[in-house]
Amino acid sequence: MSSPIDLIAIISPKAGKVERVVELLNEVSQYVQQNEPGTTRYQINVEVNKKSGVEEVIMLESYKDKAALGAHGSSAAFKAFQKKIKDEGLVGAPMQLKFVKQAGGFARL
Repeated sequence: MSSPIDLIAIISPKAGKVERVVELLNEVSQYVQQNEPGTTRYQINVEVNKKSGVEEVIMLESYKDKAALGAHGSSAAFKAFQKKIKDEGLVGAPMQLKFVKQAGGFARL
């Protein structure tokens, strides 16, 4: 049996492009919620990087297993998102993915 996968995706929009990136991610989120039952969390967050002073979009994502992650990454909605952010020149750096494993603590849902 495959174990759950949690990841943090960090997107670095260019100045003035955060709202557009969030708008596109919300479109993807609606698709994910309706069509990807193996995706258990797809949370969009915005924060200012204290080092650079630049706004970042921080995605908290959880998948039931490796197959669910693969389904998301190969979905038409996610591929369309990637194409739009490239075609519209919305990001200033490649997306960072951090796969995380719980080491303690708890979560209340």
